[in-house]
Amino acid sequence: MSRLPVLSGAICLAIGFGAPVLSQEITWPVELYDPAGAAETPVPADLVLPMPCGGAMAFQKVAVPVNIADPLDDRRIRVGQSQAESGFADYLRSEYIRGAFDDPAEGVSYYYIARYELTQGQYAALSGNCAEPSRRDRIAKGGLSWFDAVSLSQAYSEWLYAEARDALPSQAGAVAYVRLPTEVEWEYAVRGGARVDPAIFPARRFFGDGDLGAYAVHVAPGAGRGEVTAVGLRAPNPLGLYDVYGNAEELQLEPFRLNAVGRPHGQTGGLVTRGGSAQSAAEQIYSAQRSEYPLFSPVDGKALASEVFGLRLVLTTNIAGSDETVAAIHDRWVELADAPAQDEADPLANLAGLIEDELDPRRQEALTALQHEFRTAQAAAEAALNEAAKSTLLSGAAFVGALVDGNAEIQRQQDNVRAFVDRIRVSTPEQQVSLTAQAEIIVARMEGLRQVQRTYLLSFRSALETLVEELPPSQREAAFQLLTDELSQAGQGRVSGLLQSFWNDLETYLTRPDMSDGDLLALALAS
Repeated sequence: MSRLPVLSGAICLAIGFGAPVLSQEITWPVELYDPAGAAETPVPADLVLPMPCGGAMAFQKVAVPVNIADPLDDRRIRVGQSQAESGFADYLRSEYIRGAFDDPAEGVSYYYIARYELTQGQYAALSGNCAEPSRRDRIAKGGLSWFDAVSLSQAYSEWLYAEARDALPSQAGAVAYVRLPTEVEWEYAVRGGARVDPAIFPARRFFGDGDLGAYAVHVAPGAGRGEVTAVGLRAPNPLGLYDVYGNAEELQLEPFRLNAVGRPHGQTGGLVTRGGSAQSAAEQIYSAQRSEYPLFSPVDGKALASEVFGLRLVLTTNIAGSDETVAAIHDRWVELADAPAQDEADPLANLAGLIEDELDPRRQEALTALQHEFRTAQAAAEAALNEAAKSTLLSGAAFVGALVDGNAEIQRQQDNVRAFVDRIRVSTPEQQVSLTAQAEIIVARMEGLRQVQRTYLLSFRSALETLVEELPPSQREAAFQLLTDELSQAGQGRVSGLLQSFWNDLETYLTRPDMSDGDLLALALAS
């Protein structure tokens, strides 16, 4: 491992008020700070901030849907993965997130995250080195320690406040600054945030079963020498972020903690990196992957740095930016704290007790009438929920049937293509032209069938996700038993069998909600 000195003193001096002229005007070529914005079909970044030396950094907006009128509302998400092999580090867990800024037009909160990893050119600019920019400046910066990363974020924030404060977003008087991301901010953005279907969000990788090499610089045949390379050479994630997998390992703000089967363990450890690197194998790269390293080298006792340690900054701000914000938070907190506690006891049983204790016959009669109305409303609500659960179960069964039938038709068409290929091999040139045209028609038909299969698979996953996330186990079980009885009495044997298959799939999905599309399809076809 290579190492750089801690930068806080040197960098802060380099960009202080006594530093050389560091204009806020952006003079670098766009391809050096936002390659996607300089492509043949440009896709500009959501926000570009200036840097010293005429440089710049590109950011993407990460929307977090919440009730922005409620300062204590946040979004519950599920992060992590379900495999036991590394579960001690990255098992499934619930987290909560909210963006630092509000977008009233969209009704969402949001934050910004850098579109690319910090590059060598950006690092040089923050170090006060204003040499003429070159193509090598687009290479991701490695060799950093956690302390270097924090110092760099401090240096950039202080420069922005001094030289480009008006370019920074703000929220209720609180001006933005850059820092390392929290793990939740990083993983939420890497998975695609609100840009992806909720049923896809838990997947192991944001692109499903595609080729990792299309999205990541990593260890693979013909993929280079395990060195970090230029940013933006691979395809982006759904939010337009590049190199979130592979290339440089991205340092995180908070220290490492184990996963105690779904909750953070009480012991605090070393530094955390996410995303894997150019030295990681394919199986080591996925959205939930976390690596721990000591903060200090056990060899020389200095701050640990690695040739593949890099960073990706977020743009956020503090919560209490004004007296009005603090007052709103206080008032909402008091409102929630003073709200009646949710009694876990049966409310109907409580009402029955009140009726029994009431001595006034007229009040007792009124309470009895209320009890009847409450029972009626509760029964109607339960019936509606049961019907919704039955409908989702029935849809899931139909999707299983459609996937099985569709796959059988794809297999049949594949057999037809093989038969045509065999005939083409023994045909005359004139016959080959006709047979090839017929084979191409079948291939096109197969592609259409595969597209339909992908649609059904997405709906299948959505049905599973709805049952897992929105219904308690007892409600699912009751709806399943009721629907099974109804189908049996109606003589719907095939549908009943598909329902049982879907139920078995649901039991498996409960333990592996992040399974890939390929695994999910195999699960449905094995039913």
